[in-house]
Amino acid sequence: MRKKLLPLFIALGALCTQATASEPINVEPADTLWKIATKIRPDEQVAMVQVVHALWQANPQAFKDDTVHGLQSGAKLRVPTRELMLATPAVEARRWYYDAIEQKPLNALASKETTTLNNVAQDSSIKTAHASKETASFVNESRNHNTTQTSSHTQMPSQQSSNTAKSDASTLAIKAPAKPSSWYDNLRTSHNLSLEQRYYNKTAQQGQDKWHGSLAFSSEWVWQSENRAHQIAFEPYFRADMHDNQRHLIDLRQAYWQYVGKGFDIKAGMDIVFWGVTESQHLVDVINQTDWVASIDGETKLGQSMLNLNLYGDAGTFAFYLLPYFRERTFAGPDGRLRLPIFVDNDNAVYESSDDKNNLDFALRWSRQFGALDVGISYFEGNSREPLLQITSPTTIQPNYLQMQQIGIDSQWIVGSMAWKLESIYRKTRLDDFIGSTFGFEYTQVGILNSSWDLGWIAEYQYDSRKERATHQGQNDIFLGARFVANDEAGSEILIGAAQDLDNSKSKSGKIEASMRLSNSLRLRLDAWFFQSNIISDPLYYIKDDDYIQLTLDYYF
Repeated sequence: MRKKLLPLFIALGALCTQATASEPINVEPADTLWKIATKIRPDEQVAMVQVVHALWQANPQAFKDDTVHGLQSGAKLRVPTRELMLATPAVEARRWYYDAIEQKPLNALASKETTTLNNVAQDSSIKTAHASKETASFVNESRNHNTTQTSSHTQMPSQQSSNTAKSDASTLAIKAPAKPSSWYDNLRTSHNLSLEQRYYNKTAQQGQDKWHGSLAFSSEWVWQSENRAHQIAFEPYFRADMHDNQRHLIDLRQAYWQYVGKGFDIKAGMDIVFWGVTESQHLVDVINQTDWVASIDGETKLGQSMLNLNLYGDAGTFAFYLLPYFRERTFAGPDGRLRLPIFVDNDNAVYESSDDKNNLDFALRWSRQFGALDVGISYFEGNSREPLLQITSPTTIQPNYLQMQQIGIDSQWIVGSMAWKLESIYRKTRLDDFIGSTFGFEYTQVGILNSSWDLGWIAEYQYDSRKERATHQGQNDIFLGARFVANDEAGSEILIGAAQDLDNSKSKSGKIEASMRLSNSLRLRLDAWFFQSNIISDPLYYIKDDDYIQLTLDYYF
């Protein structure tokens, strides 16, 4: 398999080095700045706030009243290059965005740039590509700008205007600031302290407590060189839990050096990479290991060491990853919740590979936009991120990490207010091979009840050819959900969803995700889950008494 696929991806990589300019975008009445940014985001390495910031930089004349809420219908937007997007660190772009959505004048918020947009007009080498997940959450990017893991987005409706937006390059120039006096001026920092309190409706089957609290801290440090070609990022993460010592964690989510060239970039170190487009589960997302004790939906990931090369051009985006060190999945300890009745002994995991954790995994991915259709094709070979759990004693389960090969495809087709989504994989191990798929749609009603509110309707079908042997819920299930986005200054949003097993009416789960900003520094989040099952072979059976509600207060400084 590896020998057959490598020539194909090498050929695609050669084509990707041929870059061309992007066509201007006409702003339609139903368009929002975030929606447009989602469409032109070139790849997962660029944070959404960086795209939004670069769009404003390239098109200041398109915003009425000098605010991001004043995007004018009928304007023609110049598509910024990937280099311009990355020129402003995500930390700085987030700060700018927080102020911008509170309707502060944009000119007063301009971040330091060394490149004028006259140069941008001459350097439009990136072919636009759609984001891997249109509904990437700005809230999640505040925690990790390289991982678009959650599902809602902030939108800013365009405003009608009878004036045609001017495209004269002279209106696009940005005044360059004075040269920084030291390396420290190019360093941007952001810190996050999170207090989490979780309440379970019932005492666990093993007698664990109903109340569980934890504290988490992350600190992001990003430095860029004067010419914006080199970037160094460092983000340590710490978590402590009041009951479960297996939930304690010290991690490096980011610790990398990146060089951005013309039509390519290269990265070495630790990072988090996301693949996928669907809401209910992410089958193609295999680069990073899941931090299972952090969130039951598998959205939170551990940092992964990598050497990553990305090429961009007419043929799309080609990404190559070498992954030299493996991270084991986290599991709850004896005093934790959401766990099996038998303790998972993570300290004695076994591997099919003779190199154990040091097995050299690798992955390839090609993605391209064809009008309103985005397609990604990926291949992964190495240690499976999903362990096979084997009972080795009456009180112990041992994780067994097999070698696997996986081919994946993810696609998203946007037609008006409808987004059709698909993720499908073929995975092979020495024990079996199977096909898994998730497909469906999200329909968004913009400006319901003549307000700034948006309401999205989600429906997805989950399939796994292993049927009852599947290791997760989703072998023949349907997921239905609704997403409400207020588009207010607090960034209020809520997602409600439920998954129903079509083979067993008693097997189901549901979730609520909600968040709002209390101030520029404080955000409140609510998460709730319920589980129901009556069949012992069902993955939900062992957590059927673990319904919970969780409040999290995030403090950014």
